[in-house]
Amino acid sequence: MADVSAGPALQRLERDLADGAVDGGVAAGMWRVMSLDWPELLVAVTLGDGNELGVRILVDGYPAQPPSGQPWDLESSAALPVAQWPLSALAVPTFRRDWSPSNGNAPYLACDRIGLNTHPGWATECPDRAWNPGRRIGFYLTELYRGLQDARLPQRQENS
Repeated sequence: MADVSAGPALQRLERDLADGAVDGGVAAGMWRVMSLDWPELLVAVTLGDGNELGVRILVDGYPAQPPSGQPWDLESSAALPVAQWPLSALAVPTFRRDWSPSNGNAPYLACDRIGLNTHPGWATECPDRAWNPGRRIGFYLTELYRGLQDARLPQRQENS
């Protein structure tokens, strides 16, 4: 049975994906929108080292409910193992190995559904970075990109 709530939420998301903020990020090489298979939006976000990180973003309830992302393996279409998550020099990295795994692999961001649910004070403490129903998906992607600009992918071990 189809999710009746997908109608208006999906229509709003499709409009927001077509707006200038998303297109501008694509043109600037900040991210690529890979697919939208309701309620999952798949994007590839450019890291500080120039590599891309796949991110699967749940968008059910959009925009009233914040998006909820997680690192995603674009090749296998599965959650990216923690050992392959981007590394960051930031004091509080976007994907925290001490917090994200126990919170659905969510980014540690005030615009993410899981982050806001676990840190409800973020909405008032940092309103310029927190999600609210007036935001668009381009805002979420920009915050994600911003949080990953000093990140790099770990070296992959090659099998001999």
